[in-house]
Amino acid sequence: MFKRRIYTVVEVKERELLAKILFAVQMAKKDYSIVLGKKNSLFNYSKLLQTGIFFFKGMGKNNIKPMKKLMKLGHKIVGFDEEGLVMNQVETIPVRINKDCLNMVEYFFTVGKNQKKNTLKVYPKFKNKVHEIGNSRFDLLKKKYRNYFNDEIKNIKSKYGKFVLFPSKFTILNHALFPGIPKSVKKGPGRFVLEKDYEDQKIIEKKLKKFFKYFPKKYPNVKIIIKPHPIENKNYWNKLIKKINAKNLILADETFTTNSYIMASEFNVGSNCHTSLESYLCNKPTINIRPSKKDGYIINQLIRAVSGKEVLEVKELEKIIVNWFFKSKKFNNKITQKNLKILNYNIENVKKDTSFYFEKKISQIKIKEKNKDKFSNFLFLNFFEFVRRFKNIYYGFLTNEKKQSYQSVKFSSLTLEEFETYTSKIFKILNINSRNYSVKEIYPGCFCIEKN
Repeated sequence: MFKRRIYTVVEVKERELLAKILFAVQMAKKDYSIVLGKKNSLFNYSKLLQTGIFFFKGMGKNNIKPMKKLMKLGHKIVGFDEEGLVMNQVETIPVRINKDCLNMVEYFFTVGKNQKKNTLKVYPKFKNKVHEIGNSRFDLLKKKYRNYFNDEIKNIKSKYGKFVLFPSKFTILNHALFPGIPKSVKKGPGRFVLEKDYEDQKIIEKKLKKFFKYFPKKYPNVKIIIKPHPIENKNYWNKLIKKINAKNLILADETFTTNSYIMASEFNVGSNCHTSLESYLCNKPTINIRPSKKDGYIINQLIRAVSGKEVLEVKELEKIIVNWFFKSKKFNNKITQKNLKILNYNIENVKKDTSFYFEKKISQIKIKEKNKDKFSNFLFLNFFEFVRRFKNIYYGFLTNEKKQSYQSVKFSSLTLEEFETYTSKIFKILNINSRNYSVKEIYPGCFCIEKN
């Protein structure tokens, strides 16, 4: 029986993969064939792939060429902006959501109504294309799915005991490949937003350095775990921790996911970061460190709304931590009705999952050709894998070490065995009999989930 095919791109493994697998299994349950993979993997084999719907995670101008190529091959396109929850200011929309890309997609999906509203302020004529669906990253944190992380949570608690989690978001200041604002970014709304974000990151960096300089030694029984953003340079934090030289100031073991660290922690301390929202969805208290009293240009109202506490100065942060650990004065993330409305306005999938809203729309997309994957069998898989490894060696000589390291940080590798392990746990959580489903690698780096 012919199954409609959906291709979904995974760019940052640690942040996106598990949520995308949950989404894929949910769609497979609805009788779709879902293929996940890195952008390069999916694009490299696009001529051989069954005609389907490509789910892009970005809509910037760099996506124009691959979109055109895929459309010529008969594929349909739907778009998304992975950072759209926070980066949805009206001025930035033309940069993040390219008009040519919007013309090519069947639909552009937003995280919630707020992003949709701002998008349509810039592109009102596309109102029939823009629809809110949420983000599967938030589905993964719902109570019914959290059991996925139980083993990791147990291992983290066994290794560290009680601790405060500091997930950093120095994505410009400490970017692994090009720290700071690249000179190639031209003046305009896009650069303006980066500059404002960079200013805030510098302020937060100063506050955190001040805090880390004295707090760990003053309170040696309070462990602090620093979890850098996936695209940050880890050496920055290694050097800082070595300089401070406090046994209770620790860089997180990368074996475990950020979600597991959040749920294993006492509470989370971030700054205008997605992890504050993720903490709230996990029912974990969170503190938001504000750069300044007056909201900056990119400060997200949703992050502020779901934070149990907000601080401006590190002495305020010290007091909250001391109250929690030594005086049993704890806090929670209960939010007001006003802030609950902000949450529901920004995220569509608070009650129902992203796959529900996604399927309602893509079921209306017509695929003309009903062809099958070409040269997809054990023999050709091994041949293509040999060719891929040879190319990786060749391009490895041409690519500088820093760029290779950055690419490895974003997405190191993914084997079929690893993919099957993740998928089987999702099947178990959803009470699905895995024997009724096929999980396979159809081309190198292209993993397919579908009903038998």
